[in-house]
Amino acid sequence: MSRKSIKTILLVEDNPGDARLLREMFNEQGARSIDLTHVKSMREAEKHLSEHTVDLVLLDLGLADAQGLAAIRRTHAAAPSIPLVVLTGLDDESLAEQALREGAQDYQIKGQIETRGLLRALNYAVERKTLERLKDEFISTVSHELRTPLTSISGSLGLLVGQWAGKLPKPAARLVAIAHANSQRLVRLVNDILDIEKVASGHVMFNLRRVSIRPLLEQVIEDNRGFAEDYGVRIRLSASSADDDVSTDPDRLAQVVTNLLSNAVKFSPPGGEVVVGVETNKSFVRISVRDHGAGIPAGFKPRIFEKFAQADATNSRQKGGTGLGLSIVKQIVERLGGKVSFDDAAGGGVIFYVDLPAWADAVNSGNDLKAAVGMPLIPFREDDRSVAQRKRRSGLAAE
Repeated sequence: MSRKSIKTILLVEDNPGDARLLREMFNEQGARSIDLTHVKSMREAEKHLSEHTVDLVLLDLGLADAQGLAAIRRTHAAAPSIPLVVLTGLDDESLAEQALREGAQDYQIKGQIETRGLLRALNYAVERKTLERLKDEFISTVSHELRTPLTSISGSLGLLVGQWAGKLPKPAARLVAIAHANSQRLVRLVNDILDIEKVASGHVMFNLRRVSIRPLLEQVIEDNRGFAEDYGVRIRLSASSADDDVSTDPDRLAQVVTNLLSNAVKFSPPGGEVVVGVETNKSFVRISVRDHGAGIPAGFKPRIFEKFAQADATNSRQKGGTGLGLSIVKQIVERLGGKVSFDDAAGGGVIFYVDLPAWADAVNSGNDLKAAVGMPLIPFREDDRSVAQRKRRSGLAAE
């Protein structure tokens, strides 16, 4: 890729000396035509990215208002299509791998950056992002083209299984049932790919509102009871579960819990039980989904939320699935302002946790209490409370 491909760079760096050194490196390489904008905080970076288009972001991981992977996630949320190169003073291979998994295109260690190689590394980062975008667009196009015919095929086979299976010869009925099951599997795969692509690209809208958590969980459990029965597994809501209100998008939260239940059911033994629980805290509400399966292999734990990750990736694996469900969970929960984690369960199995902002805490943080019931809330990031309140007032005045 030619040098002309990079015309504007946003440098997010709170150390003036490091920022000056980088600017001098660009000048030494004759890259004075590059417009290098320097900001000192994540808050300034998010504001700049909301108002301007840049070709690349150079991001320090040691910002006062965004540390480590949180800085990458916030930058990606603000500008998901912009190539991101991380700057850090830590020569940490594990951190580098995590940064790349979070969407960074490259990882540069301060003090080890070579002047001659800097522009080349940035051009490669832009090229990698371009190829990544082309790949995502290809997957999205193929998935959309597959969805309509697959839905039609699955529906037709479903009618044959439901209404005509008894009139078909047993061998034919068996083949139709197999075809129907596999067509449904393909539909789920296409839907998962489209979901992960939309969430990752920032094309999914989140309508945050006040949601009573227990009725939502009861409905999701009921909706998935038939799926669990096919595996000979029970799902129940713990009797000790609390009931509290959270600030969330109910449809997206239902998708999160559905994916966790599907995962737990598939890895539970026949006759097993999946238990859903709710705990409350002053600032957050925790949803837990516990299975009684074999647990997660130690070597797989660091990769469990990656796309297409499978603990058993062989062709002969016994558990179906795309390996996208938990990745979708992670991305949705983080966009809802929450966190997802997991732990080994006492007595065997795994517990997944989803922590979401409690409604009372969201209200105290400045949500508009006078808004009509059911009106969507627009989330924005702002560390300075007074600035956040001014933004909210100006937004209401504009309406």
